[in-house]
Amino acid sequence: MARRLNYMKVIVLGGNGNLGRRVVGVLREAGHEVVAASKTTGVDAYTGLGLAPVLEGADAVVDCLNLASPNAGACIDFYDTTARNIIRAAEQERVKHLVCVSIINARKPKINRFMGYYRGKAAQEARYQNARVPSTIVCSTQWFELAETMLGQMGFGPLSVVPRMKTQPVAADAVARLVASTVESGKNAPAGVELAGPEERDMAQLARLVSKDNAAAGNAGPRARVLGLPVPGVLAFNGGLIPLASVVRDAMTFEQWLANGRRA
Repeated sequence: MARRLNYMKVIVLGGNGNLGRRVVGVLREAGHEVVAASKTTGVDAYTGLGLAPVLEGADAVVDCLNLASPNAGACIDFYDTTARNIIRAAEQERVKHLVCVSIINARKPKINRFMGYYRGKAAQEARYQNARVPSTIVCSTQWFELAETMLGQMGFGPLSVVPRMKTQPVAADAVARLVASTVESGKNAPAGVELAGPEERDMAQLARLVSKDNAAAGNAGPRARVLGLPVPGVLAFNGGLIPLASVVRDAMTFEQWLANGRRA
């Protein structure tokens, strides 16, 4: 098969993760050569082990790495270190474009003040913003999939405690498509692009819908009576993550996503 004119070699770091595997799938379907790189394939972005060799000959690198921890020190260290190592290796291997996945408003100090994970993402964004390799930060709101994650995290018998969290969530598949199109735009892509879902929702309410859907469909996923827990005083849970009205919105609603088998 002849290679398409805009054929690219793309390295997806964290390519086996929730978003990474979706990005890999979209890019491969478009005909690109894609390497899903992670510790399991011998690439450790934190230590730098195997990083430069896997980036050799790459047109673009996508950073989908994830460390979900409430510990601010651990998150800042992980995201700052991995971004620094990726940028250094990309410079060495003359990679044309870097794409980093992040979260809308995570960089704002008043939002991430009590959120160690978001403070880590802010440190990561700062590294890419100052990289000499052309870089794009793709930010989205929380994903629909977070509702199920939260549903399973704090279960106490038949009860699951889920924080009340105002957000404008979007399907991870839609974010993956945006990441892929940003990769295809190459080094001329803008420094930042953003995507949100169509409407404001409460994450505890969405967790209830997931639990109800699991029960109705006989799914193996978590089922529980959901108790929505207010988190006063933390802006990230009380509207701070709502994007500006000018941010592009994906059309798929949470209910449509559920009805479609949790695919977008």
